[in-house]
Amino acid sequence: MSHPTTLLLHGAGVGAWVWHAVAERMATPALALDVPCRHADASPAQCARDLVAELDRRGVGEVVIVAHSLAGVLMPALAAQLGARLRHGVYLAAVVPPPGGAYVDALGRVERTLLRLLFRFNRDGLKPGPAMIRKELCEDLDETTAARVVSAYAAEFPGLYLTPVAAAPTQVTSTYLRLLRDRSLPPSRQDAMIARLRHARVRELDAGHLAMLSAPAQVAALLTGIAVGCGSERAAA
Repeated sequence: MSHPTTLLLHGAGVGAWVWHAVAERMATPALALDVPCRHADASPAQCARDLVAELDRRGVGEVVIVAHSLAGVLMPALAAQLGARLRHGVYLAAVVPPPGGAYVDALGRVERTLLRLLFRFNRDGLKPGPAMIRKELCEDLDETTAARVVSAYAAEFPGLYLTPVAAAPTQVTSTYLRLLRDRSLPPSRQDAMIARLRHARVRELDAGHLAMLSAPAQVAALLTGIAVGCGSERAAA
């Protein structure tokens, strides 16, 4: 039985490297790609086109997409471009903007205003300080891993934060992986994201925002199960 490839997309500041421990533990095909968003002209639609082009270049057919955090804004464009090739969408503590809204529109009023101002005055990219990175992203990481996250964290540009996107796709099944120890996107805020997904299955992990680093075995097991389920559905059809 063949299984779709699980495409692993990272969130803000980090890169495909955060997924390596998950990918190597999965029993189904997995591919982690860098989201091409760190330049002034980036947009969700352009990032999606570049990612699909890379999948095509590699000869990847059907996929399960796992979008972590900021990468949630890419799901509508990826679904539109992939069509039937997208078998399942997984939102790992991901932001799901309201229909026609941007990432910032999923935040509170004060946060929205502050983020827009910060991007206005940081044209060369925006990056939080080490203390904030540790507080929000590294709560359950060992010191070596936390230090790597801090040192590797890259500045982000406004495209994925401020560009409106379509509503979350409803033509494919989806799962939301809710992280119980997340300080960057707390569980109560994750619940607001889940409410924007139609009939999404919800699974929980007792982990912080970078669960792929703190609990790679658990994340890999969950994602393998989803991919296997997609393969079984195809065989039954």
